[in-house]
Amino acid sequence: MRVLIATDGSTHAGVAMTAASRILSAEDRSIDLLCVVPESRTKAGSPDKLQRRAARILEASRHALAEQGVSARPLIEQGSAIKTLLRASLQYDLTVVGAKSRNDHAPGGLGPVANRIIEHSTASVLIGRAVRNDAGLRILVPVDGSDAALGAIDKLAALVDLSTADVTLMHVVETPWLAGVDQELFEEEDDQTDPQSQLTHEFERELEREAGEAIEEARTRLPSRSAVNRVIERGLPADAILAEAESGDYDLVLMAASGSTDMKHQLLGSVSVKIAWNAPCSVLLVRSAA
Repeated sequence: MRVLIATDGSTHAGVAMTAASRILSAEDRSIDLLCVVPESRTKAGSPDKLQRRAARILEASRHALAEQGVSARPLIEQGSAIKTLLRASLQYDLTVVGAKSRNDHAPGGLGPVANRIIEHSTASVLIGRAVRNDAGLRILVPVDGSDAALGAIDKLAALVDLSTADVTLMHVVETPWLAGVDQELFEEEDDQTDPQSQLTHEFERELEREAGEAIEEARTRLPSRSAVNRVIERGLPADAILAEAESGDYDLVLMAASGSTDMKHQLLGSVSVKIAWNAPCSVLLVRSAA
């Protein structure tokens, strides 16, 4: 497993680095630490000065990982941080970035570098945030029965030691994406004997059955020794997943990033990007092979 960890010496980069060392399996793990030096011709930011600063950042980062029993190879490259990371990520099984960089001071969300990486990278990316649990990882895995979601689980099993992890498989029965806010007002007069009402309830039962099948199929992709929980919710996927991530005290959310470009996703934004922006924990985005 080849892992690239981006660092700029910021607190966020340090948190992501520590999270990656906790989350990723120690077996057959090769880690490169990359610090990108911006191009500058000013005296205050001369190339030599920037190179020395990058070397100090990498040495401090390498030492911090060594204290956790993790060895890493330091790398320095010059250019745009976004372009360099996008290009480099193609050579690794996983790229780790902090939620924000040194110059990002706004609370919450993602910084411009992390945001561009998750939107444009065709490789798997880990947005590293602080690990919450000391005893063992709590991992939330949303599933929808798609090949992309199943492939993401395979990737998770390859990257993370799940033998001591607590995994929750979650399926969201999606409500209409333009559903009215006061939908319950239309359900007050629901007549169970009405043919239309019966058809609606049959449709809902079918959705529940499909949810259970999606979870069971996902369960077969996990190691048999993993502790697995099941959660089925109704609502908008991003909102339901974020609510579960917050209330369940998870360390990691796994998302299959499909890269959909249809009108619905253009208007609402992809679920995976919303989760990466707003989750209270680390988010692993696995790109579909397609």
